[in-house]
Amino acid sequence: MNYSRRIAAGLAPLALSLSAQAAYGPFEHGYGIKSMGAGGIGYTSAEDSYWISANPATAVTLGTRFDLGLDWVTVLPTARIRDNAAGPDENYSSDGQRQFPIPQVGFVMALNERTAFGMNMFSAGLGTDYKRNPYARFGADPRGGLSLGQSGISSTLAYKLTDRHALGASLNVSYEVLEVKGVQPFAALSENPDKFTNQGYEGGFGVSFTVGWHGQLAPGLTGGLAYRSKTWTQRLDDYAGLLPEQGKLELPAIWGGGLAYALSPTLNVAVDYQRTEYASEAALGNPIGQLNQGHLMGSDDGPGFGWDDQNIYKLGIVWKARPDLTLRAGYSHATQIVQTSETLFNLLSPVVGEDHYTAGAT
Repeated sequence: MNYSRRIAAGLAPLALSLSAQAAYGPFEHGYGIKSMGAGGIGYTSAEDSYWISANPATAVTLGTRFDLGLDWVTVLPTARIRDNAAGPDENYSSDGQRQFPIPQVGFVMALNERTAFGMNMFSAGLGTDYKRNPYARFGADPRGGLSLGQSGISSTLAYKLTDRHALGASLNVSYEVLEVKGVQPFAALSENPDKFTNQGYEGGFGVSFTVGWHGQLAPGLTGGLAYRSKTWTQRLDDYAGLLPEQGKLELPAIWGGGLAYALSPTLNVAVDYQRTEYASEAALGNPIGQLNQGHLMGSDDGPGFGWDDQNIYKLGIVWKARPDLTLRAGYSHATQIVQTSETLFNLLSPVVGEDHYTAGAT
């Protein structure tokens, strides 16, 4: 389990948002601090240029604007081992790096009445840093953990087909970095034990694309759909003995849609559904049971984290209380991606959060 606090300040306007769990897998629960404050909604509307990462078609609704901010995240992951023959029941805290400043930059430009162009930064990641390593009971170093980060830039073009419907597409170019330390005892399960752990940081470039639709379905009712492809990423050669297919770690496809209804000129309610396809990516989806099939770690069909696909349901409320004050609230629930049979390596990745309760204001 894990706990996080989030505060973000944008240069114009000032924004505040709090969330009571960590993100879903390596992804944040929304794009931009305003979306996060409203439960992570993003398919049906956009309040700033970060939202177009969810649905690029919404870029045509923003006019011309520039956004700059800093998202500051404090993460407090913890883990517990119990009923394990190698040692007593114990609790562990990831008490290494806890502070994560995440820059937010984006702009949208209306090229003409029907076409908009935009660019923004996006990020994903997760990690732990145990000064008291849970794997030390198996003979590992006293300190262990994992750090996975991805940062990139999306370039977006959106076009209004009619006054009520728009399409958009984004090209996403990213760089991924991984470090794993303190899991030496499991190198014996690898086809390449020299490229298994304690290799320092290793990175690779990646690319993906996003397509989306946004439309006015009826007076006060809008809809949105979007699909983001998997991220095709270079192999991380220094971890060729840890990751399947000799070092391949690719983030999964994400798709979904939503509906939003204006209850009044100042009050909007939105619901989103989102699916993340972890199981189709070997490093994230392959179970530890692959070892029983003769597939060593690092091999073409070797074990990964054993994550299931995830369904996420979001509810967001945005109320313009005054001309200079907007209040937001939201809730999201996600299905569990870590099964009880897959806990061995998931002590490294705090991804068991299922619920977010959010509130925000600008």
